[in-house]
Amino acid sequence: MHGIYLAMSPLMACILFPALSYPSADEILAGVARTLVLRHQAEYSGVRQYSIHNVRFDKSAYVTVQITAKPNQGKQFTIVSRSGSGKLIDIVEKLLSSEVEASRPNNASGHEIGPSNYRAFLKGAGLVATHDCWVLSLKPKAKSKYLIDGTAWVDKRNYALVRLDGRPSSSISFWVGTPHIVEDFAPVDGIWLPVHTVSKSQSALLGESDLEIRYSEYDVKTVPQPPNTARLATRSGQTAR
Repeated sequence: MHGIYLAMSPLMACILFPALSYPSADEILAGVARTLVLRHQAEYSGVRQYSIHNVRFDKSAYVTVQITAKPNQGKQFTIVSRSGSGKLIDIVEKLLSSEVEASRPNNASGHEIGPSNYRAFLKGAGLVATHDCWVLSLKPKAKSKYLIDGTAWVDKRNYALVRLDGRPSSSISFWVGTPHIVEDFAPVDGIWLPVHTVSKSQSALLGESDLEIRYSEYDVKTVPQPPNTARLATRSGQTAR
């Protein structure tokens, strides 16, 4: 599930690759922020399938939703179908409501992955699927259920976020606490969108719960022009494409 990365000290990097100049962690983080702007400026729709299972009580629930995202408006969800445990369905619906609120234009900047919300440290490089990535350690500057304390894999060519792995820096809710989340992204018609999410939570009342989200049927209606990442890509020894 996790990407493999090679950690090396700056001295070792200079010995092994003396002719290359690498971007700093802050430069990579700024590149990620510019790339993520495309997602918020695009209009798109899609389908999500939520599957949640509680281990302690051996209960499951399944929720299918239609998502619509529009610039300057945020996200809207329409539940297409639901089945299984009512309590687990309630948890999914609360997650959807929280995401809607977080996506509103006035709130989005407070949890965006970028220099304003995170400190970053370059851990090395690694592969996720076919993507050659920088591997960053992310440390939120504030406690928030929308900010992840963990690791990000960033595509070297275009500074797109490929994988995010970690825990919220603050509890999401009484029911799910601070789950361990792994989210994968892929390019869809010019923008990078989530394609798979797994989450494992632990709470005193419910015990362990596993959540999986599968994303499909994306339809990207409008895509803004991509940011200029050629300068950073060239510095990292990559060819901007």
